[in-house]
Amino acid sequence: MSDLSRLSQLAEDYLHEHRFQRGDLVTWKPGLRNRKMPDYGEPMVVVEVLDEPVYDQTADSGSPYFREPLSVRCLLVDEDGDALVFYYDARRLMPYGDWRSSIAN
Repeated sequence: MSDLSRLSQLAEDYLHEHRFQRGDLVTWKPGLRNRKMPDYGEPMVVVEVLDEPVYDQTADSGSPYFREPLSVRCLLVDEDGDALVFYYDARRLMPYGDWRSSIAN
């Protein structure tokens, strides 16, 4: 895949928004992970879908996190087995069951 094709595909994937609800298992869309956790292909569970997104006010305009709309809270289990809850931009996520089919293509 050429760089331009990949760029177009990533943009298309980013703009395709799934409608999640509490209890859904989700994971990163390929190529759209922007946080340390979880790794690609690892599941998270949606614990809250926000009516209005929150915006990280700590990042400056030179950061990729600047004004990123964080629209879901997800629970994951870290390497120590502890449950952690973080905010994510739902446009970067997909249903967990879609992960296997996305890496097969």
